[in-house]
Amino acid sequence: MNAYDEAIEQLRNYKPQQTKKADFDAFWDRLKVENHEYPLNVEVKERAYSVPGVKVYDVAFDGFRNSRIHGVYVTPEIVKYDAPAAVIFHGYNWNTLQPHYTFKHVIQGVPVLLVDVRGQSVKSADKNNYENGGAAGWLTQGIFDPDQYYYTHVYMDCYRSVDVVRELSGKRDVYLEGGSQGGGLAIATAALQEDITLTLCDIPFMTDFERSVGLAAEGPYTEIAHYFKVHDPQHLTVAKIFETLSYVDTMNLATFVTCPVLLSVGMIDPVCPPLSAFALYHHLGGPKEIRTYREYGHEVPMLHEEEKLKFIHKKYVAKEGQIHEDCLFTNR
Repeated sequence: MNAYDEAIEQLRNYKPQQTKKADFDAFWDRLKVENHEYPLNVEVKERAYSVPGVKVYDVAFDGFRNSRIHGVYVTPEIVKYDAPAAVIFHGYNWNTLQPHYTFKHVIQGVPVLLVDVRGQSVKSADKNNYENGGAAGWLTQGIFDPDQYYYTHVYMDCYRSVDVVRELSGKRDVYLEGGSQGGGLAIATAALQEDITLTLCDIPFMTDFERSVGLAAEGPYTEIAHYFKVHDPQHLTVAKIFETLSYVDTMNLATFVTCPVLLSVGMIDPVCPPLSAFALYHHLGGPKEIRTYREYGHEVPMLHEEEKLKFIHKKYVAKEGQIHEDCLFTNR
């Protein structure tokens, strides 16, 4: 067995204990109840777009508790009546998704909402008043209180985005897609929302925090290390920091995910350590498949887009003009 095969074998058996606190379930249940207090107040404005048969709209809706969230709704002029809708989330501070990215879904008659994460887009300003500043980026905003934490608000914004696409499309069934931060947001949303039919999660961020912070050489996890280096070199607040992070750790939320999930991993990823993706994968509560890419870092090959299309096809198999669920998913 070579070194790579040995590493894969170790990862296949890597299932760390979840770090949930005693009130973890009650915490998220309470926020979902609170969410109903806030109307969506959806606004839609059509864009001129150059591709025939495709309609593009700028969308705005109220986020959780505060802030106005922007998104882009892309829909075929003729929506397949029995198709689901989809929501796609972007990477950390990389909101580069353009309408054409949705075309692999749109050509199948599926309307898609691209969501701008609060604070990470000029059109989705973060209006929340955090009790502490951030050491760098967004990962430490509100870090001393899970109820006021930045990603608690983001997760609930994403939860609300599913309700937005349902309102816009008239669809109940929704599937999710995202890479890096977007992959983590897709998993969190699948865990918290109802009737999510499948999730496409690439090179996920926001998982297995305690190991990831120690292993990551680049990217957002290093913001936590930067916090300790600059603001707490004696690690006096380490227990509180990781307690807050435990509430948004997708490894802890994964148990709630019952829909089929396709997860991808870059095996030399310096941003989101491969080990953390396997931690998430092994805790997922429903049917799941994983694709590992040996020579890839924080990226996946274009071939993986074909893998995602095949995964969708296995879920929605056309038969006599109808879309039916296919039960051929395998756990790997």
